[in-house]
Amino acid sequence: MSAVYNPESDTIAQIERLEWEARDIRRRLEQARADEDKRVLSRQLKEVEQHVAALRTRLP
Repeated sequence: MSAVYNPESDTIAQIERLEWEARDIRRRLEQARADEDKRVLSRQLKEVEQHVAALRTRLP
C-alpha cells in the first residue's frame, strides 16, 4: 500500500487545529474577568485568525 503525499491535506488539518484553538480562546475570552486577560486573549485570537486566513490563501 502506497500513500500519496498531499500537502493540501496538511494545510487543511492545520487550519482545522487552529479553528479549534480559536474556539477555545473565544470561550476563555467570554469567561475572562480581568481587562488584561481580555486584552491578551483578544490578541491571541487575532493572531490565530490571521494565521488561518494566511493558510487559506495557500489552498487552491
